[in-house]
Amino acid sequence: MENKYPEYIMKKLRQRRGLEEDDVKEDQDINTLSPSEAFDEVCNWEGLINYGGIIKGWVNDIYGVKI
Repeated sequence: MENKYPEYIMKKLRQRRGLEEDDVKEDQDINTLSPSEAFDEVCNWEGLINYGGIIKGWVNDIYGVKI
């Protein structure tokens, strides 16, 4: 099965769930995440706790790109 997100994102999403970056046992569930949910989870994993919506707002306000 092909993943919904690039491998480097999948690695972060796996680690966020407490898995090793190459442990694919939850990939089916990870693939059900919406892009917004995946973005929020990656931000949280990278230490940007609860900043997903704020960053999306900045991108919209600065670049005029609605995410």
